Amino acid sequence: MSFTSFSLQVDDECVACDVLGASPVQTLVLHGAGQSSRQRQQPLRQTLADLGCASAALDFSGHGASTSHQPASLEKRLEQAQALLDHATTGPRTVVGVSMGGEIALRLACRAQNQITHVVTIVGAIYDGSAFALPFGPAFSAALRRHESWRDAEVLQLLATYTGRLTLVRALDDAVIPYDVADLVRDHARASRHCCIVDLPSVDHRISERCANDHALRHWLAQLIANPPA
Repeated sequence: MSFTSFSLQVDDECVACDVLGASPVQTLVLHGAGQSSRQRQQPLRQTLADLGCASAALDFSGHGASTSHQPASLEKRLEQAQALLDHATTGPRTVVGVSMGGEIALRLACRAQNQITHVVTIVGAIYDGSAFALPFGPAFSAALRRHESWRDAEVLQLLATYTGRLTLVRALDDAVIPYDVADLVRDHARASRHCCIVDLPSVDHRISERCANDHALRHWLAQLIANPPA
């Protein structure tokens, strides 16, 4: 299986990236927050590659093998993801965002020049618009602690321009991402060609870890990404 690792200089950070699978590369996979890195999605990406779906992925700054010279933010993550999208993929594109990566995937899709025709969020998060440019830290956390701050996510308004497909994978035992987030995204995706919510019973927020050991779930998710619902 073809695998190429490389790095991209994005502003003041050296961002570790790779491509798994043979060209053309039309899928970008974005990891979440915490201790995550692109390695969390490696089993899922390997299954995608087995289906003939090559993907690119990165370690956001401060994660994995990427540098952390300056405080990270959602804004920095968006530009790092954009850099890899431009460098390693061709349209039409699919973007997969896990947890915090969900917000980044949606924002990428709302840039028409990116030619994104399918967005898959897996336990995807959205964030109060006031938090977008804030460095991760006390001020960012304070913005998120405001009750149901995610209802004021700027990305919800941006979605009015997105005409591609949306697949929102929701874990029914998720104690991190509120249940209503997926409904809110769907309700604002009025221009989307097709938007569906897929509920996973008896699955919690740690879906990437579960996929590593659950072949059936991993294969099902890969099929959902590679072959979107009609």
